[in-house]
Amino acid sequence: MRDLSSLAAYIAAGEAVPFAWGTNDCVMFAAGAVLALTGINPLAGIGRWKTERGALRALVRCGGLAAAVSSVLTEIPIAHAHRGDIGAINGERGLLLVVIEGMTLVGPDLRGLSRLPRDQLVQAWSSGS
Repeated sequence: MRDLSSLAAYIAAGEAVPFAWGTNDCVMFAAGAVLALTGINPLAGIGRWKTERGALRALVRCGGLAAAVSSVLTEIPIAHAHRGDIGAINGERGLLLVVIEGMTLVGPDLRGLSRLPRDQLVQAWSSGS
């Protein structure tokens, strides 16, 4: 069952939390959103890291970020993605995960959360609800 109020509270609590590898990076933020929404953290098996290098190693073992997410969430057409689903955008160094808020996408950055327009989505997965 989807709990949109818990998702909204999770996002609000992250507004001023800066990016940090292994605690508030794009994977951990997306995992926390799915956990808030469904009570399940399907991304927990991807691995643990404290640095960018550690994150890259964990994701390489999974076949890359998209493959890692696809191994635990169902990929869906971008047009079918709705609030609480997980999306991917193209960042400077490759794919980054975001949470779909509706017409905006939200994810961690250096000072807290950033929002982008939905048209930047390049891939989407159902949050599992």
